[in-house]
Amino acid sequence: MQVPYRSGSRATLSFQQRAFLLCLWLRLALAALLALCAAGCHHMASPQPTIPAQHASAGLAGARPLFHDAAATTGVHFVQNNGATGKFYYIEETGGGCAFFDYDNDGYLDILLVQSGPFPRKHDDADPATHCALYHNNGDGTFTDVTAGSGLDRDLGYCQGVAVGDYDNDGYDDLYITGYGGNHLLHNEHGSGKFTDVTAKAGVGDTDQGLRYATSAAFGDYDNDGRLDLYVCHYGRWSPDTNRVCQSVRGEPDYCTPDVLDTDVDRLYHNNGDGTFTDVSKSSGIASEKGHGLGVVWTDYDGDGRPDIFVSNDLTAAFLWHNEGQGKFKDVAVHAGCAYDENGQNMAGMGVAIGDYNNSGRESLFVTNFSGLPNTLFQLQPGGYFQNVSMAANLAMPHMPFLAFGCDFLDYDADGWEDLIVANGHVTMHVEENAPGTTYRERKQLFHNDGDGRFTEITDNLGDLATPTISRGLATGDYDNDGRMDMLVVNQNGPAQLFHNDIENGNHWISFKTVGTKSNRDGYHAKVTVFCGGKRYYSEVHSSSSYASHSDSRVYIGLGRAARVDRVEIHWPSGTKDLLKNVPSDAIYMVTEGRGITGRQPAGNRRLLPHDAR
Repeated sequence: MQVPYRSGSRATLSFQQRAFLLCLWLRLALAALLALCAAGCHHMASPQPTIPAQHASAGLAGARPLFHDAAATTGVHFVQNNGATGKFYYIEETGGGCAFFDYDNDGYLDILLVQSGPFPRKHDDADPATHCALYHNNGDGTFTDVTAGSGLDRDLGYCQGVAVGDYDNDGYDDLYITGYGGNHLLHNEHGSGKFTDVTAKAGVGDTDQGLRYATSAAFGDYDNDGRLDLYVCHYGRWSPDTNRVCQSVRGEPDYCTPDVLDTDVDRLYHNNGDGTFTDVSKSSGIASEKGHGLGVVWTDYDGDGRPDIFVSNDLTAAFLWHNEGQGKFKDVAVHAGCAYDENGQNMAGMGVAIGDYNNSGRESLFVTNFSGLPNTLFQLQPGGYFQNVSMAANLAMPHMPFLAFGCDFLDYDADGWEDLIVANGHVTMHVEENAPGTTYRERKQLFHNDGDGRFTEITDNLGDLATPTISRGLATGDYDNDGRMDMLVVNQNGPAQLFHNDIENGNHWISFKTVGTKSNRDGYHAKVTVFCGGKRYYSEVHSSSSYASHSDSRVYIGLGRAARVDRVEIHWPSGTKDLLKNVPSDAIYMVTEGRGITGRQPAGNRRLLPHDAR
């Protein structure tokens, strides 16, 4: 999270910012000149290299808001506390994450919210102020706080993020919570609402070599043995004794830049299949590179059937760990074109979203960035190479006043094109002093996919999305099963937000919950292709992404006006293929590897029914 000043120095633009603005000025000038000449050069006005705070809106003034914050009315009452005491500890900047997941398999998404709390601890273990929170979905659009007695009602340390995955294939999703000083693997006791801490037995505490500073993590099966392995991002080496305090332009104390911290290696754990994991970071090659890891996602970007790993790093080059097979990985980010921004500089990479936004049959990457630097859209090309299309996609300019963390692709209007949501919130408390137009608290940004490779930022009708907050984690999912994608956001020192999608446009949709048999139980890495009305839609089944968060792992596809799907092809990591034909829309289908559709959950808050129920 790069700030535009160093400790004890006056505010200046970084080289990255100057280079980007110069490039931007030249592009704007050229575009303006070409446009004027095309019109006969009737009006010769000088182009202005200014950075607008907002794009032109795609909404309609006075229309109904697209989303509203339903947290309070649905029973979600959680306030994230970063524990700031005026000492400006670096770890206070980066918590915390959230998750949409169905812990009891009743067909409705439950909620996990990650708490950081004071550091060092001043409260005992029983103080709820130090606890993460678990909310059960009642199936009627409301939630009940079930943290008490869940195993999450204790102090798990200064937490940062969460990963979700059924690591033992017992049919119930488990939790891995990251933080400073150690992480926790919590086993789901068969959907009872109880989680048992099995960290010591599993060997994934991440406490060796001093106090580790872990942020995002994600489960994935890198060797396709049907058991989920675990990747953990490490931000850097930090302790209260080595903490530094920097200063704003006016001399007020503030948080420092990441270059005051030593980089660290990430960690890869291999699942042994007996409830334990082996640290294979060195033998796999993962430990060969260091960075400030913040975001991670598994993706088979080159289509060779072996899951690869993309990591967004803060002011160090991004990693793209190519799965070489035989338990080996090689960082190919530079060669593949996703290590740096368009000027060849390090990104201040925070969150990462993945999705087939252009319906090409390939999933591209979106990386959030610091204010004054562009968010980056890496479009995946045939052959496994990425092209930076941020400017062409209209995603660079609107971001400039914002600092972004959580993000995700989601088709919020079900028109068949994946849109984009970005959660913003600065890390520099006095940012207004050196960057006019940029604030500490910031609104979210919603980008509509225009279907031609470009996005338009929605600035009207945002509703509660327009409320300025200090956002970090973001997850997406249809929590009330009404066929419209909703959003969950964690805000530092403020209440969590649950955004209900209020769009009513008559568009159709379809969703799939994958259940592996030979493959891992969650079906992570399964490739789903939907053919409908002469169009093709594609998605892989993912675990964690965004920033320190886990979105609903059910595949959701907007279908526009199509009421029926011609066929669906599902390619599982094991090599098994399922083919579904003539499938009605507007339903969530459970698909079991090798058996096809084995359950159906219609829209409208109804329980899972047999497939033949109508």
